[in-house]
Amino acid sequence: MDVRSLHRQMTHYNRWKRQLDERLQRFEHWLNHHGVFAAPMGKTLQRARQLLRGESFTIACVGEFSRGKTELINALLYTGGGRRLLPSQPGRTTMCPTEIFWDVNQPANCVRLLPIETRRTNTSLQNFKRIPQNWVTIHFDSTDHEQTRAAINQVSASKKVSVADAVKLGFAENELGERDELGLVSVPAWRHALISLDHPLLRQGLRIVDTPGLNALGNEPELTLKTLPDAQAILFLLSADAGVTASDMDIWREHIQTLREENCTAVIALLNKIDSLWDDLTPAQEIEANINDLRQLTARQLDLSPTHVVALSAKQGLLGKVGRNQAQLARSNFPQLERMLAEIVVRNQQQIVGHRLIGDSYEMILTARNGLIRRIAEAEHELDELRATAPEGAVAKLQELRDTIRRAHHEYHKQALSLRTSQRLLESQKLPLLAPVSMAQLEQQIAEAHRSLAQSWTTVGLARAIGKFFDDVDSSITHLEREIERCNRVMASIYERPEQALSDDHLMMRHLLKIQKQRRQLRQLHRRADDFRKSLSAVLSHKGAVISRFINTLVQEVRNLYVEINQHINQWMQEALAPLFHQNQYQKQLLEHHMLRLTQLQTQRNSHAEQLEMLQTNLYQLQTALGNIEPLYREILSSPLEQELISEDVAGAAPASAQIVSIRQGRQLARGN
Repeated sequence: MDVRSLHRQMTHYNRWKRQLDERLQRFEHWLNHHGVFAAPMGKTLQRARQLLRGESFTIACVGEFSRGKTELINALLYTGGGRRLLPSQPGRTTMCPTEIFWDVNQPANCVRLLPIETRRTNTSLQNFKRIPQNWVTIHFDSTDHEQTRAAINQVSASKKVSVADAVKLGFAENELGERDELGLVSVPAWRHALISLDHPLLRQGLRIVDTPGLNALGNEPELTLKTLPDAQAILFLLSADAGVTASDMDIWREHIQTLREENCTAVIALLNKIDSLWDDLTPAQEIEANINDLRQLTARQLDLSPTHVVALSAKQGLLGKVGRNQAQLARSNFPQLERMLAEIVVRNQQQIVGHRLIGDSYEMILTARNGLIRRIAEAEHELDELRATAPEGAVAKLQELRDTIRRAHHEYHKQALSLRTSQRLLESQKLPLLAPVSMAQLEQQIAEAHRSLAQSWTTVGLARAIGKFFDDVDSSITHLEREIERCNRVMASIYERPEQALSDDHLMMRHLLKIQKQRRQLRQLHRRADDFRKSLSAVLSHKGAVISRFINTLVQEVRNLYVEINQHINQWMQEALAPLFHQNQYQKQLLEHHMLRLTQLQTQRNSHAEQLEMLQTNLYQLQTALGNIEPLYREILSSPLEQELISEDVAGAAPASAQIVSIRQGRQLARGN
C-alpha cells in the first residue's frame, strides 16, 4: 500500500519547481550569451523565478476545538522515531492560529509567539510578521521531546483579564466564557504562533495552518481574507460521533463555502475519530454501512461530493505508521487522505504553470526559438543566392540583401514606435483606474464613518453608519470594475492589431486586468460587517470599544485591500503589453546583428569566397544558438503540464471566451456610436 504518496509528491513538486527555475535561469544566460538580452525580458524572468521560489503548498486545518487537528498534523508529519512531533494530550487545545513550516532564515527550530495585546493596535498581522521585535521567540531541540513539548504547548496558553480588557482586545462579550470569583475571564495569551520545524515535508515547501475554532476565525479577519484564500487545500474537521454541529455549519457557511465556490479551493471534509464508532460487538459490514451513511449525510449537509468527505481516524493512522501496522493504517483511512492531498499538489502545479509570468517566460522561449528558425531559413536562402551570383555581382547582391534586412528592421522599428504609443494609451487609463480606489478618498470615507459612529446614540444609528461605509466602498469597486472593462477593451484592441505577431486569445486572456480575488475578499468583508451590525448590543456603555473594534479590524482590512488593488493595477500597467515588447525587441536585435554583418561584408572588400565563408559562419552561429535553446524547448514539451500550456501558444487562437466576446462587442458598439 502507498502510505507515502504525499511525501513523494511534495518531493516531486519541489524538484519540479527547482527544474523550472533552472530552465528560466538557463534561458536568461542564453539571452546574455547571444547578445539579445533586454531589460524588460530580464524583469519578467526574474519575477517568474521569484514566484517559483515563493510558492509553498499550504494546508489549512479548520474546525472547532477538540476535533483532532493536532493529531491529524502529527499523522501527516510523522517520519519515524515512535513519537508524536507535536504534543497532544487531553485537556490541552490550540488557543491561537498556528502556522507550521520550515523557515530557512531561522538557525534552529523555534516557536514565535505574538502577544494578544497587539490587537489593540491598527497594525495588521502581515505587518507584524515583518516586525520580529514584537514576537516572543522560544528555541527548542526537536530531538528533546520534553523541550519540544514545553515550547509548542505555549500555543495553548491563556491568561486572565477583565471583561472590559477582553472587549478592548476584540473579543465580543457574548463570546467570553465564565467569569471567575474575581470577575476575570480567560483569553488566549497569544494572537498568533509561527512554528519553524526542520522536517522533510516542510523543507519541500509544505505549510500547515491550524485555525482553532469559530471565534478565532471571527476575531482575526486576516485569517478569512488572506490565510485561508492563500491555502491550496482546506481540511474541514468534523467529529464522526457528532456529525455536522451548528457551530461546524457556521464555520462552513462563513469561512469555507465561499472559498470553495469562488476561489476553487480544494476542500476535504474529514469525519475524524471514526474509531469511536468501532465496536467489537457489531459486525464489520454494519460498522462500514453506518460510516458510509454518515459520509452521505455529511455530503448532503455541506453540498459536497461524497468523494470529498473522508471518514478517518488520525489517531489510528498515526499509531499504524508508528507500529508499521498496515492493517491498522488501512482501517484508519489515512492513506486515502494522503493520496487526495497528493492529487491537489499536482493541481497546484497546473495553477503555477498557468500563471501569467510563467506563460510570458515560455512565450519568450517560443519566440526566441521560432524567430531563430525563421532567421536560419532566411540566412540559408541568402547564402544560396550569393553562391548563385557571379563574383562580380556579389557587391550588388549584398546591397540587395542588406536593403531587404533594412526594410524588415524598419517595420519592426515602426512596430516598436507603435507599441510605445500603445503603452502611453494604456497608461492614460491609469488615473481613471486608480481614482475609484484612491487612498485619499478611502480615508475620507473612513473619517465620515467614524464621525457618524461617534454621533450615533442608538444601535440602529451605529448599524446604519457601518452599512453606509461598506455601501460606499462597494460603489467605488463597482465604478472600478467599469473602468477595468474599458481598459481591457483598449488592451484587447492593441493585441488584435494586424502588425502584432502574438495576437491570440490565450495570450490576451492571460493579460486582462482582473480583480476577482480582491472583489471576493471585499464581499466577505461586507458580509462580516453585516454580521457585526447584527451583533451590536443595545447597551451603548461600550460604544467606544465598538467603534475601535470596527475601525481596527474590518476598516483596516479594507485599507489593506485598497493598497493591494493599487499595487496590482500599477504592476499590470507595466506588464500588460510585455509579450509584444519582448517579441519586437528580440526580432529587432536579430535583424540588427545580421545587418551589421552584411555591412561589414560590403565595406571590407573581401573576396567572393571570403564573403561566402562569413555568411556561412553567421549561419553556423544562428544554428548554434538554436541548438543551445532547443533542449529547453524539448524539456518543456516532455512535461505534460508545460506541454499543455505551450501547445496552446503553438496552436494559436482558440474560440474566444465570453469575456473576450464581451470586450469585442463593446468595442464594436463604441465604434457604432
